[in-house]
Amino acid sequence: MSKRRRQGEEGQQANCRDCIINKHKSLYLVLDDWDTGFTIRKLDADSPDLSAPPVLRLQSPMRHHSMDFAALGSKIIAMSNQFAATLVFDTETASLAIGNPLPESLHNALNFFVTASDDVLIAFAYYFMLRPVSFEVMTTTKDDFRSLCPSTDWSWKSMPTPPFTKRETIKSYALHPDGHTLFVSASSSSKVSGTFSLDTNTHEWSHLGEWMLPFQLQGYFDAELDAWVGLHADGFICSCQVPSLSSSNIQQPNWKMAKEHKMWSPQHQVAKAQGATLTYMGNSRFFLVDCEIADGLELRDAFGGDSDGCVLHMTMFRLKYNHEGNLRIIDRNTSSSPASRQLPSFSPVAFWM
Repeated sequence: MSKRRRQGEEGQQANCRDCIINKHKSLYLVLDDWDTGFTIRKLDADSPDLSAPPVLRLQSPMRHHSMDFAALGSKIIAMSNQFAATLVFDTETASLAIGNPLPESLHNALNFFVTASDDVLIAFAYYFMLRPVSFEVMTTTKDDFRSLCPSTDWSWKSMPTPPFTKRETIKSYALHPDGHTLFVSASSSSKVSGTFSLDTNTHEWSHLGEWMLPFQLQGYFDAELDAWVGLHADGFICSCQVPSLSSSNIQQPNWKMAKEHKMWSPQHQVAKAQGATLTYMGNSRFFLVDCEIADGLELRDAFGGDSDGCVLHMTMFRLKYNHEGNLRIIDRNTSSSPASRQLPSFSPVAFWM
C-alpha cells in the first residue's frame, strides 16, 4: 500500500502522531546501576552520557530483583511481576505517584509492554510453558490525561486467550498504524505457528498466516519509511512493510535489512532476557542501547557493587531508503560510557517523551 493511501486510511492517527512528534521531547534512560535498585537519567539526545546525576532513584521491592518499565505519555511506569503495586514517574512534573495495581495475570510471569497511545498500554505475559500467554490492556476513560490519578483513573481489561498453545512463545510483535491492532509472531522449538493479530477494540484474534515478522521482539512503525523497524537477531536493523488490514489474504510482507552496519553484537550481550533495546524517536530517528562486559572481566565479575564492570553503548541514527530502494543507516553517532550494572536479567531501556 502506498504512503498516500495509508495516510488517507488513517489520517486521524497520523495527525495525532504529528502532534506528538512536534512536541519537545527528551530521552530518559532506565539503568540498573544502583546497588539497591534503578536510576532514571535524562540524556542529551545529541551527545548521551552518564555523567549527569539521575532525575530519580527507584529502590527495587526485592534486592537483586529485576523490574519492568513502560511509558504512557510523559509518564514512566515501574512494575514488578512479584508485587501488585506500581509506581508512576511523571517526567514533566518530576513527581512520583502510586499507579494502578498489576492484574494477577501479570504476576510471576515474563511481561512485555506495548504503548498504543498516550492512554492505552498493552501487556502480555509468558508463563514459561505452564499456561498460554495472557494479554491485558490498560486504559482510562478520562479525557484530560494531565489531570488523571494513576491509581484510580486507569483500569486493566483482559483480552481473549490467543489462538496458540502454551508451548509457543511470542518472538516478535508490533502495533499497526491504526493504533489498536497488535501483530504478534509466535513459534515453538518444533514449529512456526505464524503471525496473528489482536484487535484491542473488538477483542478479536485473527490468524494471518504461517509466516514470521523479521525482527526480534518489538517493531516500531515509522511513517516516513511506511514500515515497521526493529532489531534483527543477527545484529542488524531491519524494516518490514505493514500489511493492509483491509486485505482478506495477508501474505508475508516484504522486508529489508541495513547490511552495511552491524549495530549490535548478539553474542556479546550481557542481558539474558532481551539484549539490546531500540527506542523510536519519530521522523525515522532511533536510539539503540546495548551493553557489553568491560575488557578483561568475566560475567560473574561484571555485575554487583560500584565497579564499572560493563560498557554501555548508546547509538543515535536515522534510516532512509536509497534510490535503489535499499535500507540505509545515516547520521550514526555512538557514545560509550562505563557503567556499573547489578542485574544480568535486565536490559537498559530508553524512552522518548
